[in-house]
Amino acid sequence: MMMRLILLALLCGGASAVSVSHSLRYFSSWMSPMPGLPEFVLVGYVDEQEFVHYDSDRKKMIPRQRWIAEREGKDYWDGQTQILRDEEPVGKADIQTMMGRTNQTGGIHTVQLMYGCELREDGTTGGFMQFGWDGRDLISFDKDSQVWVTPVSWGQITKNKWDNTPGLNQQRKGYLEGICIEWLKKYLEYGKEQLRPVKPSVTLTPVRENKDLSCIATGFYPQAIEVNLFRGGVRIDDSESTGIRPNHDGSYQIRKWMEFDPNSQAKYSCEVEHSGLGQKLVVFYEPKSSSIILIIIGIVVALLLIVAVIAGVVWYKKKAGQKADYKPAKSSDRGESSSNSSANA
Repeated sequence: MMMRLILLALLCGGASAVSVSHSLRYFSSWMSPMPGLPEFVLVGYVDEQEFVHYDSDRKKMIPRQRWIAEREGKDYWDGQTQILRDEEPVGKADIQTMMGRTNQTGGIHTVQLMYGCELREDGTTGGFMQFGWDGRDLISFDKDSQVWVTPVSWGQITKNKWDNTPGLNQQRKGYLEGICIEWLKKYLEYGKEQLRPVKPSVTLTPVRENKDLSCIATGFYPQAIEVNLFRGGVRIDDSESTGIRPNHDGSYQIRKWMEFDPNSQAKYSCEVEHSGLGQKLVVFYEPKSSSIILIIIGIVVALLLIVAVIAGVVWYKKKAGQKADYKPAKSSDRGESSSNSSANA
């Protein structure tokens, strides 16, 4: 559970700023034995899509997205599975080690590992690798300085060991800046159709008996989005929000709202920025009075059309009645023009 909370925090941490960056991230968790729960789990994400999964119960790396299942063959899955099987006992041993260093003899404990890389819109890259113990920061890698950093005294032993292992830090830096980025680019090519940005649908409507004005943006991907409410051109900083939430189809939604006076003459609007939009989207609130006027106009037009149809029917019936009373003349009384017309025909 703790690992899931950390995972959600990392995935949502940059959601307030709009960007077109891409990321490859892996989250591993080892846990003390508990009935019904795997002792080791790994999940991999490309951007916000889980694309691979492994746990110690099934002991097999499995695809979570069609785009990776269709593009990689048996050698890939067998190789990844073997790597993770080798990692299982390492994390279990780490739990015992950390229990000793923190003077604990029992209880449920977890070791977490989170690592990955990012490819930004401007072409620059980033990478991270960090370990946690029972939901707390244990040690993280500063790839630029190529040293490990720990906020706790009992992490110093690990720091000293890794910093003094020849080639280890250089290897970690090489992975984050090289191999990880290359795999990210490959996965982005595999899933380019499913990973492309999808623009949000935005509505601005009154709610709670017209006491609040609510802006809803939904159906967008990825989750990075900026939504702001304005009154008279001034941004409302104290608006409330649901935060970004997932939809059932893999897209996201968010709702922000503020108090408002429906009788105010101020202009209310909602501004949305998202990578799926070509430019900033601005939606203005249209008072109900305008809608009522449009409805009245529509009703009047409809009534006029009905009147016109009735008048047409009456006219048609009247003309039809006149034709019914008409009696044609005998052929001998029609004149030459009639016979000439027949001849010409």
